[in-house]
Amino acid sequence: MCLWAVYLVLGGSTPGRGADWVVLPSIELKSEYLSNINNSPTLKQSDYILSARPDVSFSYNSEITKFEGKLALLGLAYMQNSNLDKINQYYYINADHKATPRLSLNLLSSYITDSTNYAELQASGTSIGRLLRTAITVNPGMSYLFTERLSTSVGYGFNMVDYQSQALYNFKNQTFTQGFDYLLNEKTTLLSRLTGSYSKYDETSNTIVALGPQIGFRYRYEEKWDISLLGGANFSRTKADVGVLSADNPLGFLQVAQQSQMSKNVSPFFTVGTNYRWETGSLNFNYVRNQSANAYGNQSQYNNFSLSVNQFITSRLTFNINPYFYTSTIDNPGSDYNSNYYGIRPGLSYKLTENTSLGANYGFSYRTVTGTTNYAYPINDVWLTLNYKYPLHYQH
Repeated sequence: MCLWAVYLVLGGSTPGRGADWVVLPSIELKSEYLSNINNSPTLKQSDYILSARPDVSFSYNSEITKFEGKLALLGLAYMQNSNLDKINQYYYINADHKATPRLSLNLLSSYITDSTNYAELQASGTSIGRLLRTAITVNPGMSYLFTERLSTSVGYGFNMVDYQSQALYNFKNQTFTQGFDYLLNEKTTLLSRLTGSYSKYDETSNTIVALGPQIGFRYRYEEKWDISLLGGANFSRTKADVGVLSADNPLGFLQVAQQSQMSKNVSPFFTVGTNYRWETGSLNFNYVRNQSANAYGNQSQYNNFSLSVNQFITSRLTFNINPYFYTSTIDNPGSDYNSNYYGIRPGLSYKLTENTSLGANYGFSYRTVTGTTNYAYPINDVWLTLNYKYPLHYQH
């Protein structure tokens, strides 16, 4: 991954062409009260959490190469549950290099070790509490411009998730995507995608194979509004081990044996994203209906809704609000699990200086689970932040 990124950057460092390096070191100090630190219906423990997040973002831009990266650490200190103290790690690389006037190479990759629940909710709609997880993603790809209007893209994705718990199942996922973009006019681009994926769990022989055709469009109206939409279907086949009663032994005793069962499923795929900007604020909306491998050794069908609004009240004071809604069901023989998780996060940010700001936020979420077991519980979250950043610019 690192060699690929270095090639994309150095490949664009052509003598005589201007390029800019921007390095942005920053730090966030946070004081938080959380009413349910384990995101649990039974083990409800509240705590005060102090955290520090130093990070450095960097970007490189030339006529033919764009490179962005981020390195961040998040130290968490719990006042009453010190056994949960952790240092999370976040590393991101996003690179794009124009190898020829028609051919472009790109790379999107990340390495994350965290102990929060939010990333898992976004990925599969399921909840794992504050357990440590490591997620590695590497997505190299390329695009080729046939004409001024028609282009094609090919991408490969590798995702590996390792949970630090024997109750959860580690998995590896590989994805291949091929697509076409056709510029219908200066505002509208037609899209088509074909995606194939293969997921394998380490602790079992469970596997998931899926194929998904998708079509859609991307629309951009001046600088104020853009929208993208893709719709299609997922055709998947799941092989899962399930426990069955068996008396096939010399003594005739009943015993539980593992038996592989095959199941096929057709489910809808849909994603829409839109951004709208005005003079004093912006709005961002995203909805995804998809399927994903999850921490429980099977497949989730999930819906993710998220809305984010930012509004400048004064030149220094900003109001933001983020309502969201996640649903998840599990596809597996013998399983019966439906989860709804919704909430809202309003907040204020005040700019003390050009590089320093204060933030005050409140979050409320509510989760319901129905199926073999039924429960519901709320979570309240209040936090204050102090942010400092200092941008550095370099040119050559």
